Amino acid sequence: MQLLPLTSSPLRRRILRGLEGLFAPFVRLNDQPAIEILSAEALLLFRKMSRVDQAHSLRVYRWLVQRGFQNQDLLVAALLHDCGKAAAKLSVWQRTLKVLLKGLSPNLWQTLAAPTPPASWRYPFFVLREHPRIGAEWAREAGCSDLACWLIAHHEETVSADHPHADLLLALEYADAAS
Repeated sequence: MQLLPLTSSPLRRRILRGLEGLFAPFVRLNDQPAIEILSAEALLLFRKMSRVDQAHSLRVYRWLVQRGFQNQDLLVAALLHDCGKAAAKLSVWQRTLKVLLKGLSPNLWQTLAAPTPPASWRYPFFVLREHPRIGAEWAREAGCSDLACWLIAHHEETVSADHPHADLLLALEYADAAS
């Protein structure tokens, strides 16, 4: 499948996603794709996610489907790639701070997101950093395939172009960034 260039600026997409996050509790989601694709256990995992993350995951899924991607593991990963974020209650300001610090001060981001107990005020930042690993573990427990779990675990990483699943990971990353 061919990936086309993103048409809007990253800042514009971030602003739109922030606004969507604020209004997510009031918007009805069509989660039919999740119902059709995910096993009962994986669907419970999808529904554990915040409405913001469910809406985002459905956009990622639609982006891939609209471009002709049909690999079931990729589509499952699209729907569950952010499920690990459900390990903490995340606010829009925390998500925004993550994006800003990762871009402007990666060392400060790493310090803020260091391992910490769940009762700590910093725990949501740790979850934001570790959500791919957490989500992959949960997806594995929900019976998702090894490939779907691998895609979830690595969806924020770069892998070698000669990796056997690099094309699927690139598609997921591209859809994630576009959505």
